[in-house]
Amino acid sequence: MNQNQQQLAEYFSGFGEPDRLGADCPLAEEPHVARWRHYERQAGRGEALFRVLQDRLPQLCIPQKAGISSSPAYARVMRQGQPFEEKDFEGRLALDCPEVLELTIPGHFAGALPVLQTPHREDFLRLIRAIGGRCEPKNYPEGMHAMCIGGINNWDRVRLLKEQWQRGKVERLPGEVWGAALRRFAQQQPGLVRDRVLVLHTAPYGSVDHSLVPEVNDPSGWLAASGTLRLEHEFTHYATTRFYRAMRSNMLDELVADCMGFLAALGSFSAQLFRRCMGITSEGQAPDGSRAGLYMEGFNDPAVEQILATTLKAASNLEQALELQAVRSAGPQLFFALTALTLPAMASAGGVELIVAELKERGR
Repeated sequence: MNQNQQQLAEYFSGFGEPDRLGADCPLAEEPHVARWRHYERQAGRGEALFRVLQDRLPQLCIPQKAGISSSPAYARVMRQGQPFEEKDFEGRLALDCPEVLELTIPGHFAGALPVLQTPHREDFLRLIRAIGGRCEPKNYPEGMHAMCIGGINNWDRVRLLKEQWQRGKVERLPGEVWGAALRRFAQQQPGLVRDRVLVLHTAPYGSVDHSLVPEVNDPSGWLAASGTLRLEHEFTHYATTRFYRAMRSNMLDELVADCMGFLAALGSFSAQLFRRCMGITSEGQAPDGSRAGLYMEGFNDPAVEQILATTLKAASNLEQALELQAVRSAGPQLFFALTALTLPAMASAGGVELIVAELKERGR
Protein backbone atom coordinates (compact mmCIF):
# COMPACT_ATOMS: atom_id res chain seq x y z
CA MET A 1 0.00 0.00 0.00
CA ASN A 2 1.53 3.33 -1.08
CA GLN A 3 1.35 6.51 0.98
CA ASN A 4 -1.74 7.89 -0.82
CA GLN A 5 -3.62 4.63 -0.38
CA GLN A 6 -2.68 4.49 3.29
CA GLN A 7 -3.81 8.10 3.80
CA LEU A 8 -7.12 7.34 2.11
CA ALA A 9 -7.61 4.16 4.15
CA GLU A 10 -7.11 6.14 7.36
CA TYR A 11 -9.55 8.79 6.14
CA PHE A 12 -12.20 6.12 5.52
CA SER A 13 -11.56 4.29 8.80
CA GLY A 14 -14.54 5.62 10.78
CA PHE A 15 -14.81 6.33 14.50
CA GLY A 16 -14.21 2.93 16.07
CA GLU A 17 -15.70 2.02 19.43
CA PRO A 18 -17.04 4.81 21.67
CA ASP A 19 -15.32 5.53 24.98
CA ARG A 20 -18.70 6.00 26.63
CA LEU A 21 -22.03 4.23 26.29
CA GLY A 22 -25.19 5.85 25.00
CA ALA A 23 -26.89 4.88 28.25
CA ASP A 24 -24.83 7.65 29.90
CA CYS A 25 -26.79 10.35 28.01
CA PRO A 26 -27.08 13.16 28.67
CA LEU A 27 -23.47 13.60 29.67
CA ALA A 28 -22.54 15.86 32.58
CA GLU A 29 -21.53 19.38 31.65
CA GLU A 30 -17.84 20.22 31.36
CA PRO A 31 -16.51 22.41 34.21
CA HIS A 32 -16.38 25.66 32.22
CA VAL A 33 -20.11 25.75 31.48
CA ALA A 34 -21.02 26.92 34.99
CA ARG A 35 -18.75 29.95 34.63
CA TRP A 36 -20.35 30.85 31.30
CA ARG A 37 -23.76 30.65 32.99
CA HIS A 38 -22.38 33.29 35.36
CA TYR A 39 -21.43 35.51 32.39
CA GLU A 40 -24.92 35.02 30.95
CA ARG A 41 -26.55 36.05 34.22
CA GLN A 42 -24.27 39.08 34.54
CA ALA A 43 -24.89 40.56 31.11
CA GLY A 44 -27.62 38.83 29.11
CA ARG A 45 -26.89 40.02 25.57
CA GLY A 46 -25.67 42.91 23.43
CA GLU A 47 -23.10 45.53 24.35
CA ALA A 48 -23.17 44.68 28.04
CA LEU A 49 -22.41 41.05 27.21
CA PHE A 50 -19.41 41.98 25.08
CA ARG A 51 -18.04 44.22 27.84
CA VAL A 52 -18.36 41.42 30.37
CA LEU A 53 -16.64 38.96 28.04
CA GLN A 54 -13.82 41.41 27.33
CA ASP A 55 -13.31 41.84 31.08
CA ARG A 56 -13.02 38.06 31.49
CA LEU A 57 -11.35 36.95 28.24
CA PRO A 58 -8.49 39.27 27.20
CA GLN A 59 -8.25 37.66 23.76
CA LEU A 60 -11.48 39.53 22.99
CA CYS A 61 -9.65 42.82 23.62
CA ILE A 62 -6.55 42.26 21.46
CA PRO A 63 -6.61 44.04 18.05
CA GLN A 64 -6.33 41.61 15.16
CA LYS A 65 -3.17 42.31 13.19
CA ALA A 66 -0.85 40.05 11.23
CA GLY A 67 1.85 38.70 13.52
CA ILE A 68 0.16 39.84 16.73
CA SER A 69 0.39 36.36 18.30
CA SER A 70 4.20 36.53 18.09
CA SER A 71 4.43 39.86 19.91
CA PRO A 72 5.75 40.22 23.48
CA ALA A 73 2.52 41.99 24.48
CA TYR A 74 0.44 39.01 23.33
CA ALA A 75 2.71 36.62 25.23
CA ARG A 76 2.37 38.64 28.44
CA VAL A 77 -1.43 38.64 28.26
CA MET A 78 -2.24 35.23 26.80
CA ARG A 79 0.64 33.10 28.10
CA GLN A 80 1.42 34.79 31.40
CA GLY A 81 -2.05 36.03 32.35
CA GLN A 82 -1.10 39.68 32.80
CA PRO A 83 -3.89 42.28 32.42
CA PHE A 84 -4.68 43.65 28.97
CA GLU A 85 -3.51 47.24 28.47
CA GLU A 86 -4.61 49.23 25.42
CA LYS A 87 -1.29 51.08 25.27
CA ASP A 88 0.56 47.80 24.75
CA PHE A 89 -1.53 47.02 21.65
CA GLU A 90 -2.27 50.52 20.38
CA GLY A 91 -6.01 49.97 20.70
CA ARG A 92 -8.71 47.50 21.64
CA LEU A 93 -10.82 45.13 19.54
CA ALA A 94 -14.33 46.42 18.82
CA LEU A 95 -17.37 44.81 17.18
CA ASP A 96 -19.38 46.65 14.55
CA CYS A 97 -22.69 45.52 16.03
CA PRO A 98 -22.18 44.40 19.65
CA GLU A 99 -25.85 45.10 20.37
CA VAL A 100 -26.92 41.94 18.47
CA LEU A 101 -24.44 39.57 20.14
CA GLU A 102 -26.16 36.76 22.05
CA LEU A 103 -25.00 34.15 24.55
CA THR A 104 -27.11 31.05 25.18
CA ILE A 105 -26.31 27.73 26.83
CA PRO A 106 -28.54 25.07 25.22
CA GLY A 107 -28.65 21.52 26.50
CA HIS A 108 -27.78 18.43 24.45
CA PHE A 109 -27.28 14.71 25.01
CA ALA A 110 -23.52 15.37 24.71
CA GLY A 111 -23.73 18.06 27.40
CA ALA A 112 -24.56 21.77 27.37
CA LEU A 113 -22.21 24.31 25.77
CA PRO A 114 -22.05 28.11 25.68
CA VAL A 115 -23.07 29.47 22.28
CA LEU A 116 -22.09 32.93 21.03
CA GLN A 117 -24.14 34.06 18.05
CA THR A 118 -24.33 37.13 15.84
CA PRO A 119 -25.99 37.94 12.49
CA HIS A 120 -23.07 40.23 11.61
CA ARG A 121 -20.58 38.39 9.41
CA GLU A 122 -17.48 40.46 10.22
CA ASP A 123 -18.21 40.30 13.95
CA PHE A 124 -18.53 36.51 13.66
CA LEU A 125 -15.09 36.40 12.04
CA ARG A 126 -13.65 38.67 14.74
CA LEU A 127 -14.98 36.35 17.43
CA ILE A 128 -13.54 33.16 15.95
CA ARG A 129 -10.20 34.85 15.25
CA ALA A 130 -10.04 36.05 18.84
CA ILE A 131 -11.23 32.88 20.52
CA GLY A 132 -9.79 30.25 18.19
CA GLY A 133 -7.29 32.00 15.92
CA ARG A 134 -4.79 33.67 18.28
CA CYS A 135 -6.07 37.10 17.17
CA GLU A 136 -4.52 36.73 13.70
CA PRO A 137 -6.56 38.20 10.77
CA LYS A 138 -7.06 34.86 9.02
CA ASN A 139 -9.59 34.58 6.19
CA TYR A 140 -12.29 31.91 6.23
CA PRO A 141 -14.49 30.54 3.42
CA GLU A 142 -17.71 32.45 2.74
CA GLY A 143 -19.72 29.28 3.32
CA MET A 144 -18.43 28.81 6.88
CA HIS A 145 -20.87 30.09 9.50
CA ALA A 146 -19.97 28.13 12.64
CA MET A 147 -17.02 26.94 14.67
CA CYS A 148 -16.75 24.75 17.75
CA ILE A 149 -13.62 26.00 19.52
CA GLY A 150 -11.96 24.03 22.30
CA GLY A 151 -8.81 24.50 24.37
CA ILE A 152 -9.60 28.17 25.07
CA ASN A 153 -7.41 29.69 27.76
CA ASN A 154 -9.71 31.36 30.28
CA TRP A 155 -7.63 33.52 32.63
CA ASP A 156 -10.77 34.40 34.58
CA ARG A 157 -11.13 30.74 35.58
CA VAL A 158 -7.37 30.50 36.21
CA ARG A 159 -7.65 33.33 38.76
CA LEU A 160 -10.56 31.57 40.48
CA LEU A 161 -8.60 28.32 40.52
CA LYS A 162 -5.62 30.11 42.11
CA GLU A 163 -7.87 31.40 44.89
CA GLN A 164 -9.17 27.88 45.51
CA TRP A 165 -5.61 26.52 45.50
CA GLN A 166 -4.50 29.14 48.00
CA ARG A 167 -7.41 28.27 50.30
CA GLY A 168 -6.82 24.54 50.02
CA LYS A 169 -10.08 23.96 48.15
CA VAL A 170 -8.21 22.02 45.42
CA GLU A 171 -5.19 19.75 45.77
CA ARG A 172 -2.02 21.55 46.80
CA LEU A 173 1.17 19.53 46.86
CA PRO A 174 3.76 20.09 49.64
CA GLY A 175 6.10 22.94 48.75
CA GLU A 176 4.31 23.61 45.47
CA VAL A 177 4.35 27.13 44.03
CA TRP A 178 1.42 28.42 41.99
CA GLY A 179 3.19 28.26 38.60
CA ALA A 180 3.94 24.57 39.08
CA ALA A 181 0.38 23.95 40.28
CA LEU A 182 -1.07 25.65 37.20
CA ARG A 183 1.10 23.54 34.89
CA ARG A 184 -0.03 20.43 36.76
CA PHE A 185 -3.70 21.34 36.45
CA ALA A 186 -3.33 22.23 32.76
CA GLN A 187 -1.70 18.86 32.05
CA GLN A 188 -3.79 16.58 34.26
CA GLN A 189 -7.14 18.41 34.38
CA PRO A 190 -7.27 20.82 31.42
CA GLY A 191 -11.02 21.29 31.88
CA LEU A 192 -10.26 23.36 34.98
CA VAL A 193 -8.62 26.14 32.97
CA ARG A 194 -9.67 25.67 29.33
CA ASP A 195 -13.08 26.26 27.79
CA ARG A 196 -15.06 25.12 24.76
CA VAL A 197 -17.50 27.45 22.99
CA LEU A 198 -19.68 27.36 19.87
CA VAL A 199 -19.58 30.51 17.76
CA LEU A 200 -22.38 30.84 15.19
CA HIS A 201 -23.24 33.27 12.41
CA THR A 202 -26.95 33.75 11.73
CA ALA A 203 -27.18 33.01 8.01
CA PRO A 204 -28.75 30.53 5.54
CA TYR A 205 -27.08 27.16 6.06
CA GLY A 206 -24.32 26.44 3.55
CA SER A 207 -25.21 29.75 1.84
CA VAL A 208 -28.03 27.85 0.08
CA ASP A 209 -31.07 29.84 -1.06
CA HIS A 210 -34.42 28.96 0.51
CA SER A 211 -35.90 28.13 -2.93
CA LEU A 212 -33.63 25.05 -3.08
CA VAL A 213 -34.78 23.67 0.28
CA PRO A 214 -37.65 21.14 0.28
CA GLU A 215 -40.82 22.23 2.12
CA VAL A 216 -39.46 25.69 2.98
CA ASN A 217 -41.50 28.53 1.51
CA ASP A 218 -39.75 31.75 2.49
CA PRO A 219 -36.32 33.15 3.47
CA SER A 220 -37.27 33.71 7.11
CA GLY A 221 -38.37 30.08 7.48
CA TRP A 222 -35.07 28.84 6.06
CA LEU A 223 -33.09 31.27 8.23
CA ALA A 224 -34.82 29.94 11.36
CA ALA A 225 -34.32 26.33 10.26
CA SER A 226 -30.66 27.10 9.49
CA GLY A 227 -30.13 28.18 13.09
CA THR A 228 -31.50 24.90 14.41
CA LEU A 229 -29.58 22.90 11.80
CA ARG A 230 -26.28 24.66 12.47
CA LEU A 231 -26.61 24.26 16.22
CA GLU A 232 -27.33 20.51 16.02
CA HIS A 233 -24.53 20.08 13.48
CA GLU A 234 -21.99 21.65 15.82
CA PHE A 235 -23.28 19.75 18.85
CA THR A 236 -22.85 16.54 16.84
CA HIS A 237 -19.17 17.36 16.41
CA TYR A 238 -19.05 17.97 20.14
CA ALA A 239 -20.67 14.56 20.67
CA THR A 240 -17.93 12.83 18.65
CA THR A 241 -15.41 14.60 20.87
CA ARG A 242 -17.01 13.42 24.08
CA PHE A 243 -17.95 9.89 23.01
CA TYR A 244 -15.07 9.09 20.62
CA ARG A 245 -12.42 11.66 21.63
CA ALA A 246 -12.37 12.82 18.02
CA MET A 247 -13.33 16.03 16.23
CA ARG A 248 -12.08 15.38 12.74
CA SER A 249 -11.94 17.22 9.43
CA ASN A 250 -13.60 14.40 7.53
CA MET A 251 -16.57 13.98 5.18
CA LEU A 252 -18.02 11.21 7.38
CA ASP A 253 -18.19 13.64 10.28
CA GLU A 254 -19.86 16.23 8.05
CA LEU A 255 -22.40 13.76 6.71
CA VAL A 256 -23.34 12.58 10.20
CA ALA A 257 -23.50 16.14 11.56
CA ASP A 258 -25.56 17.42 8.63
CA CYS A 259 -27.92 14.45 8.89
CA MET A 260 -28.50 15.17 12.58
CA GLY A 261 -29.00 18.85 11.80
CA PHE A 262 -31.40 18.29 8.90
CA LEU A 263 -33.57 16.02 11.01
CA ALA A 264 -33.58 18.45 13.94
CA ALA A 265 -34.49 21.40 11.71
CA LEU A 266 -36.51 19.89 8.86
CA GLY A 267 -37.62 16.44 10.01
CA SER A 268 -35.97 14.72 7.05
CA PHE A 269 -32.61 14.24 5.35
CA SER A 270 -32.11 15.12 1.68
CA ALA A 271 -28.98 13.90 -0.10
CA GLN A 272 -29.44 16.62 -2.71
CA LEU A 273 -29.68 19.35 -0.09
CA PHE A 274 -26.61 17.90 1.65
CA ARG A 275 -24.71 18.11 -1.65
CA ARG A 276 -25.74 21.73 -2.14
CA CYS A 277 -24.87 22.71 1.42
CA MET A 278 -21.41 21.18 0.97
CA GLY A 279 -20.90 23.24 -2.19
CA ILE A 280 -20.59 20.13 -4.36
CA THR A 281 -21.79 20.56 -7.96
CA SER A 282 -24.38 18.33 -9.63
CA GLU A 283 -21.44 16.72 -11.49
CA GLY A 284 -19.90 15.71 -8.15
CA GLN A 285 -17.09 18.28 -8.10
CA ALA A 286 -15.95 20.50 -5.24
CA PRO A 287 -14.87 23.90 -6.66
CA ASP A 288 -12.22 26.01 -4.96
CA GLY A 289 -13.69 27.70 -1.92
CA SER A 290 -16.43 25.13 -1.45
CA ARG A 291 -17.23 23.89 2.04
CA ALA A 292 -16.43 20.31 0.98
CA GLY A 293 -12.90 21.30 0.06
CA LEU A 294 -12.13 22.09 3.70
CA TYR A 295 -12.47 18.40 4.58
CA MET A 296 -10.23 16.98 1.86
CA GLU A 297 -7.13 19.12 2.16
CA GLY A 298 -3.87 17.35 1.38
CA PHE A 299 -5.35 14.80 -1.03
CA ASN A 300 -4.51 14.61 -4.74
CA ASP A 301 -7.21 14.90 -7.41
CA PRO A 302 -7.91 11.14 -7.82
CA ALA A 303 -8.34 10.76 -4.05
CA VAL A 304 -10.63 13.80 -3.88
CA GLU A 305 -12.77 12.31 -6.66
CA GLN A 306 -12.99 9.04 -4.75
CA ILE A 307 -13.92 10.77 -1.48
CA LEU A 308 -16.61 12.85 -3.17
CA ALA A 309 -18.11 9.89 -5.05
CA THR A 310 -18.13 7.78 -1.87
CA THR A 311 -19.69 10.59 0.17
CA LEU A 312 -22.47 11.30 -2.32
CA LYS A 313 -23.36 7.62 -2.63
CA ALA A 314 -23.35 7.28 1.15
CA ALA A 315 -25.68 10.28 1.41
CA SER A 316 -28.07 8.77 -1.13
CA ASN A 317 -28.16 5.44 0.72
CA LEU A 318 -28.61 7.26 4.02
CA GLU A 319 -31.64 9.15 2.69
CA GLN A 320 -33.23 5.87 1.55
CA ALA A 321 -32.56 4.12 4.86
CA LEU A 322 -34.01 6.94 6.94
CA GLU A 323 -37.14 6.98 4.78
CA LEU A 324 -37.54 3.21 5.12
CA GLN A 325 -37.35 3.53 8.90
CA ALA A 326 -39.44 6.72 8.95
CA VAL A 327 -36.78 8.52 11.04
CA ARG A 328 -37.96 12.10 11.60
CA SER A 329 -35.84 13.38 14.49
CA ALA A 330 -32.26 13.50 15.75
CA GLY A 331 -31.07 12.01 19.02
CA PRO A 332 -28.45 9.74 20.59
CA GLN A 333 -29.82 6.56 18.99
CA LEU A 334 -29.42 8.01 15.50
CA PHE A 335 -25.99 9.40 16.39
CA PHE A 336 -24.66 6.02 17.55
CA ALA A 337 -26.17 4.24 14.55
CA LEU A 338 -24.44 6.53 12.09
CA THR A 339 -21.10 6.72 13.87
CA ALA A 340 -20.94 2.92 13.96
CA LEU A 341 -20.47 2.91 10.17
CA THR A 342 -17.80 4.10 7.74
CA LEU A 343 -18.32 6.08 4.55
CA PRO A 344 -17.41 3.12 2.30
CA ALA A 345 -19.83 0.88 4.22
CA MET A 346 -22.66 3.42 3.82
CA ALA A 347 -21.80 3.83 0.14
CA SER A 348 -21.58 0.11 -0.63
CA ALA A 349 -24.07 -1.87 -2.68
CA GLY A 350 -25.62 -3.08 0.57
CA GLY A 351 -25.28 0.29 2.27
CA VAL A 352 -29.01 0.89 2.70
CA GLU A 353 -29.43 -2.44 4.45
CA LEU A 354 -26.40 -1.82 6.69
CA ILE A 355 -27.77 1.56 7.79
CA VAL A 356 -31.24 0.12 8.38
CA ALA A 357 -29.74 -2.68 10.49
CA GLU A 358 -27.88 -0.15 12.67
CA LEU A 359 -31.03 1.92 13.07
CA LYS A 360 -33.08 -1.12 14.07
CA GLU A 361 -30.45 -2.24 16.56
CA ARG A 362 -30.81 1.11 18.33
CA GLY A 363 -34.57 1.24 18.19
CA ARG A 364 -34.96 3.71 15.29
